[in-house]
Amino acid sequence: MTEPIRMGSIYATFDTEALLERIREAKMLQAERLEANRTAALSRQKALADIRTKLANLLSRAEALARPFSALVKMAQTESTALSVTVAPSASTGSFTVDVLKLATSTKVTGAAVSAGVNSTAPMDQANFGLTPTYGTFTIGTSGGGSATLTIDSTDVVTTTPLASSNFAVAVTAGTFTIATESGGSATITVDPTTQSLDDVLAAINGAGIGVTAQVVAGANGKLNSIRLTSTQGAITLGAEGDTSNFLSATNLLGSSGTTVRTSTRGVAVMQSLQETIDQINAAGVGITAALVNDAEGRPNIVRLTSSAGDIVLGNATDSSNFLNAVKLLASPGTTTRESTGSIGRLDPSKPLAQAALLAGAPASGPQSFTINGVTITYDASIDSLNAILDRINRSNAGVTARYDALTDRVVLEQRSTGSMPITLADNGSGDLLAKLGLLSGTQTLGENAEYRINGGPVQYSASNTADVLPGISLTFQAVTEPGSPATVRIVQHPDAVVASVKAFVDAFNAAVSAIDQATKSGEKTDERGLLSGDWTLRQLKSSLRAMVTGPGLNLEGPFPNLAAIGLSFGAAGSELGTTNTLQLDEAKLRAAIEQDAAGVQSLFSTWNLQATLLPGGTGSITGISGSYSGSKAGRYHIIDDGAGTLIATFYPADGSAPTETRATVAPGGSTATLIPGLTVTVSDPLQSGEHTILVQPTAASPIQQLKAFLEGQARAGGTLQAREDAYRRIADDIARRKEAVQERIDREIERLRQKFIAMDQALARSQRIFDALTQMANQLQANTRPRR
Repeated sequence: MTEPIRMGSIYATFDTEALLERIREAKMLQAERLEANRTAALSRQKALADIRTKLANLLSRAEALARPFSALVKMAQTESTALSVTVAPSASTGSFTVDVLKLATSTKVTGAAVSAGVNSTAPMDQANFGLTPTYGTFTIGTSGGGSATLTIDSTDVVTTTPLASSNFAVAVTAGTFTIATESGGSATITVDPTTQSLDDVLAAINGAGIGVTAQVVAGANGKLNSIRLTSTQGAITLGAEGDTSNFLSATNLLGSSGTTVRTSTRGVAVMQSLQETIDQINAAGVGITAALVNDAEGRPNIVRLTSSAGDIVLGNATDSSNFLNAVKLLASPGTTTRESTGSIGRLDPSKPLAQAALLAGAPASGPQSFTINGVTITYDASIDSLNAILDRINRSNAGVTARYDALTDRVVLEQRSTGSMPITLADNGSGDLLAKLGLLSGTQTLGENAEYRINGGPVQYSASNTADVLPGISLTFQAVTEPGSPATVRIVQHPDAVVASVKAFVDAFNAAVSAIDQATKSGEKTDERGLLSGDWTLRQLKSSLRAMVTGPGLNLEGPFPNLAAIGLSFGAAGSELGTTNTLQLDEAKLRAAIEQDAAGVQSLFSTWNLQATLLPGGTGSITGISGSYSGSKAGRYHIIDDGAGTLIATFYPADGSAPTETRATVAPGGSTATLIPGLTVTVSDPLQSGEHTILVQPTAASPIQQLKAFLEGQARAGGTLQAREDAYRRIADDIARRKEAVQERIDREIERLRQKFIAMDQALARSQRIFDALTQMANQLQANTRPRR
């Protein structure tokens, strides 16, 4: 920015920047007036947009009333819970009875048992149990042999093989760990799981010279599965910050208690097997013999207990293992013999199929597929679980619901649609999953159709539980009715719905009129006037709206000549001035009109009959029209005849919406029914080029339809109000451009003045220098002419 020029010589003592700013302010008055005009134009445009929005809402409400059955809304009444009723406005009022004899069902196919039995020799947490047994204790007993508390723990630990291939529950990692005693010092033991066995590591501890002896001892279940450390040199300390092997935690020593003796808190090997647990029960000395027997599918899946010492008693409040629940014995009935209440083995449906222990064996490997109802489903047994495949089926277009029933251990497929249509199934290529699940050999139970009677007539059938029983009436069957006690359904008028629609129309009408009043209100002071005060077209718009609502329809049939006859008015005749500005609804009068003649109310809402007339004076080939015009809008057709068989009709709607064009080809002396909807246009022979006009006008119209047609011209996009909005927007844009030009001109003028002041200041500076030089010369001359002494 140019620095201010401060002129303070003998020739000037004023501030030029202050002067320039005052000049700018004076010239900017024009730009400010333009901005005020632009703001006013935008405000008027916004006011028009608000009015158009209100009118568009009114149009929507008018369209709702103008629908063919808006006043003929019906409702169903029934006390029966056996069915529900859906009623269209076209349904006839009255009553009928319904006997629901049978509900529709879906076709279903159930596969074979899919889970293998339990593996009695594997660790129980890896043995295919449906509910995995947990570590802890459980109690068994007999009435004559006493009770025993047994422990679920680890099996015997393998001590002689390298740790990496041993049966530790937690794999031991390579590295070091630390053991110390109070007076014997500490030792760092190195572990290599690939070369060292448990015996090797214990020998290293024993030879560390810190007074600790390590050995394998029996755990709570009698298995050699725990490590015990005994010190002769005081309290034992386990672990150090620099340890890198997990040996102490893998052997469950790290959390052990004690001072000179520390023992694994639980066995270090994998969980004991079911067979080992059965052996514990048989050795408990309470007179119980336990055995694993086959279930109905031939799978080893049932634990059976037999007592030789009286009734069997199972469980105790202090038990900490869920074993009795896991083998389904806890709730089993019986006295001296008790057995699992169901199969205890279940596959894990979340595991890949190749690992899920299917009874029929693992499915074929690699990418495979099967089809259900012609829809292909792909899978890979090494990746996809049963859950994933069932989900894939359910998300497909196969039209079935697939689920795994864990209670029965079977996969079930059911058609989504009811009726007797079978489910088609096939394994593709080398795939065999459907066969493995027993679905290909499973028996399909075909669905059944719904059966019902109307008014005691013949039995009717429906493939679904929904049926269109009478014109405009649909029933959904929910239960079978009692024999001889049919459900009674009554179809009656639904005046509440009609009243709600009329109320919405009244509210929309009043909101639109209020918006016009607000925008056009007058007043002596500026701030009292509306943004569009004095706008004659808007005032006329309001008058037109009121006239259409209060005026009669055109050639209406029925007892109601106008809306006032059914309760719509601007107040009672003779009302006080100023109290009849809003449209009002007499709800009681409307309800009475609906009860008296609902069809007459409908006529007052929706009558709209159009007639097409070929105007005389045409110059082309058209000789006449016939038929009933089926278009929805009034307007006119301008038809161009090229004289060679082509007719081009352009329709110009009366509401001002966009014209549409249609074409047709005719032969000399022929006709066409495709040029104008509902009309057959006949031409002469020979053909003659020229033009024709067909006028489409209403012959009968309800007040609502007349209002609707009027509003379509006003409120639609591109309609009258939209055009006025666009005009104000163009005015605002033009003013903005003019304001910008004014500002640019002022900026240029100010800059020119600034440059002139700079030049003047420079001239003054030169004058000052000349003045100073002349003054110096004068002083010098004076000094030179002074007499010498």
